[in-house]
Amino acid sequence: MSKTDIPEIIRKTRQEYADSYDSMTWLTPEKAVEASFFRESLLKDIFERHSEGPGWQFADTKLYTHSLSPGCSLCGNGGWSCLFINGICNAKCFYCPSTQNEKGQPMTNTLEFKNPNDFADYVRVFNIRGVSFSGGEPFMTFDRVLSFLKMLRSRISHPLYIWMYTNGLLATEDKLKTLRDNGLDEIRFDLSATGYRLDALKKAVGIIPCVTVEIPAIPEDLEQTRPLLKTLSNEGVNHLNLHQLRCTPFNKDRLMERNYTFLHGPRVTVLETELAALELIRYALDEHIPLPINYCSFTFRQQFQKAAAMIRNSLIIKATHEDMTSTGHIRTMSVVGEEKNIRPLYEALISKEIDPALWRTTKSFDQLFFNAVLWPHMDFTGVRLKITYSSTSLKPSVSFRNPFKDVVLNRKKKVTIERHTEEPGLFLEDQQIHMFGHECIKPEADSSRHSATEGLLQELSDRIHLFESFKPGLAPYY
Repeated sequence: MSKTDIPEIIRKTRQEYADSYDSMTWLTPEKAVEASFFRESLLKDIFERHSEGPGWQFADTKLYTHSLSPGCSLCGNGGWSCLFINGICNAKCFYCPSTQNEKGQPMTNTLEFKNPNDFADYVRVFNIRGVSFSGGEPFMTFDRVLSFLKMLRSRISHPLYIWMYTNGLLATEDKLKTLRDNGLDEIRFDLSATGYRLDALKKAVGIIPCVTVEIPAIPEDLEQTRPLLKTLSNEGVNHLNLHQLRCTPFNKDRLMERNYTFLHGPRVTVLETELAALELIRYALDEHIPLPINYCSFTFRQQFQKAAAMIRNSLIIKATHEDMTSTGHIRTMSVVGEEKNIRPLYEALISKEIDPALWRTTKSFDQLFFNAVLWPHMDFTGVRLKITYSSTSLKPSVSFRNPFKDVVLNRKKKVTIERHTEEPGLFLEDQQIHMFGHECIKPEADSSRHSATEGLLQELSDRIHLFESFKPGLAPYY
């Protein structure tokens, strides 16, 4: 993160939390140093004490032991869609980020799906490989869950992994068997919602193929959760997912009552919950508990879940001469210059019989757009490289504020992908171009460094890497 981003993030956070901001306990610079040191000591213990077991995935934003569940892998790899099946819940968790008091219609990515058939078409058209049912509490609208599950299994021919989140209060053996018989692969219990009761979980083990516990790492519950790890492993639980508490205007008062320390970032999170998650992972490894555990940090969720949706959209809306970065942004590259320099490039592509779908020129021959696969064919002598980046969003209908493409799901339903220009134009010249090619297009082609241009590219690197790559590691404390 660039230091110039921090004041703007703090300004937006102060605006969002308005009058409450000054009464919230924010991380101080002194405590940030202390907390960072403690976090590093926990990670050092985890990896230095145990040569086998711990690891990182997804740009070192997800710490895990032993393995990840198929659902978590699909989430990180961009193949997952979470369907919020309802907006009601029968638990009163202090950390819940929203009201959960309206049944509503099933929704995902701002799209409403009243009809299970429409959602199945959405999964098919966007080639989604993992679907989860969340809420609210899905068991409160069990028939609704069942209708969507049955439709997915009857309509989708490609491999599809399906799981469901629940607090377990309404789980019965008959309902669990019905879910299994209709193709549910995994169920995830939030035990913290029920005081860590295991009765529902015990019913599910042996019925649902994969049973996972997914809980926030609540720091004041460590005395309960440490011994719970061995119990879960002995009960046949397949995975434990620990996630980071997030503060919202809805739950902030309850979080403030617990004297938590709040962290600035793209969203406000709780310091103590991350440290508690790392402590639990260290404890499990030290005690040789074989239960696979992963820490779902907010920096993972904020980056990779956002990228997942954009990747699906970008694949549909981008032109063939454009590329998609790992973060899901559309990258548009062109060489810009006088006709005398552009026309030879054009003629070279023609003579080599390069697929014309991968490039195009303007009528005045002052610009040639090209796909990254053509990078080896580009002569950058006497021209500049222009790079623009766009993001995408999925809408239920056209807003007419941005370029868009309608995606037809079936005869009765369509959705809209909108395209937003995030960076209107970065211009690179000479060795800057080659540095960009080395870092972002063909990193294996040239390992040389040009110190004279490295500083020039550094001025642009924060803007470029915002769109080209994920921010590695756990979020900095400030």
